[in-house]
This record gives sequence, C-alpha cells and structure tokens, in this order.
Amino acid sequence: MEIASFLAVMMIGALLLLFKKSQSKANAKQINVDELQEQIETALSLPGESDEAWQNEPATEVMLNELAEKDIRLNRELSKGQAMNILGLFSPPDGRQVDILKHFNIPYSFKMNQTMAHYVIREIFSDPAKVEEWNNRPPTTTVRQGLLFMEGKLVSGLTHEECQSRLNKLGMDHPDRYQEWKQIDRLFLETNNPEVRAKLQVRKITWKRFFESYEVMKDTGINPRAMRGEHIIEYLIRNDDKILANDKIREAIQPATT
Repeated sequence: MEIASFLAVMMIGALLLLFKKSQSKANAKQINVDELQEQIETALSLPGESDEAWQNEPATEVMLNELAEKDIRLNRELSKGQAMNILGLFSPPDGRQVDILKHFNIPYSFKMNQTMAHYVIREIFSDPAKVEEWNNRPPTTTVRQGLLFMEGKLVSGLTHEECQSRLNKLGMDHPDRYQEWKQIDRLFLETNNPEVRAKLQVRKITWKRFFESYEVMKDTGINPRAMRGEHIIEYLIRNDDKILANDKIREAIQPATT
C-alpha cells in the first residue's frame, strides 16, 4: 500500500473512533456536550490551512449562534476555522467531498461528517500525484448533470476540472438557476443516503427518476429549499413501487454513485 494511502486509512480509523458518536446525534436539536467533548476537543486542535488567513479571524456571531443552538458554549474565544470544524461534526460531507472520497476508494466515506472528510481529503491531496490524478479525471455524473441542467447540453472530451470551470462560469452568469442546481445536488445525495434508503426500503434512485419526481414536486409549488430526500422517495413509492427493495437487495444497499 502507498504511504499516502496508508496514512489516509490510518487517519480515517482514528477519526471514526473520535467522531462516531456525532453521527447518532447529528439530527438532535440539543447536543449533549459531555458526550461530544472528545470530538469537540479534537475539532479544536485540528490544524488550519496555513494559506487561508481567514481561519484565524474571530468566529462570527452567526457561527456562535449556530453553536449555541446545539447547546455548545465554550469558555474560550473561537476562530472561524475552529467554529467551522465543530459545526462540521454535525453535517454530512458535501457533494465535492463525497466525489473525492469515492474517487480514491476511501472506506466508510458515507459514515463521515464534514470535518472528518475535510481532513482526510487534505491528507490525500498532500501527494502531488493524487492532485494531478484528481484534476485530470473524467467528469463525474454529478457535474455532467449540472451542465445538462444549466445549459441543456454536454460537451465531450473535457476533463472534470474543465467541466467544473464551465459549470462555475454558468453559475456566475445565471446565479438563480445555479442556486437551484445546488439544491438539486443536495437533494440527490439525501435521496440516495444509504440510511434513508434502508429505512424506506428502496433501491438506488437514478438521476432520471429523481428528476421526474423533482419536477412534479416543484410544479406543485414546493420550494426546492424546503424539499428533503425522503419527500422525493415517498413520491416515487406512490407512483412506482418498482423502486421498493426486497430483503436481499436491502442488505446489499450501497451509497449512490454521483
């Protein structure tokens, strides 16, 4: 095993041990600080990015209010970086993080939180060869779907980085539509969350089925920001019981490919 891969796996194991309780508490309105003290202390001690000076600036009032809502009040001043690390304990990895972890075949990626994913990815990208591999990879399904949503067509032969740059430019030119795409990206990940799918006993939801459900729900007047993955699945179940999984399929359920 390569040294970088070995270190990444070792870091995953350590972080899983430190952060495992946060997953079961992620949706709780009030967080028991005593139960999460070890995870919080670890999040506070994680190194910041040396080239990002903003991380050392004082945490904003918005950040502190978010922590207070989780019943986290620390008798010390927090930097923006530290506050983000703590808040990240209670959020799943974002779409980009999921793509990176899956690309490098990192185990247990669907069990990570956002802070954990960030530092595993930082370890991976400490290897220049991994950075080059990532930058020159073919576009993911998610980025292709984003371009298709934004401009209704795809351009073949582009790397993922080129497609992402194209998507970012479209986002600057059409911010409202891009914000809707970000909500769609979030919704698709929620819809295919392994725990949600196991709970509702459904197979992986394809992009085609997802969009069919999404468009119908949006046409009823539901704001995409108010939609949740379970809403998409419940609509699909009512209209297509073929997505229901039997026991054998349910046991083998895996995270969605994005």
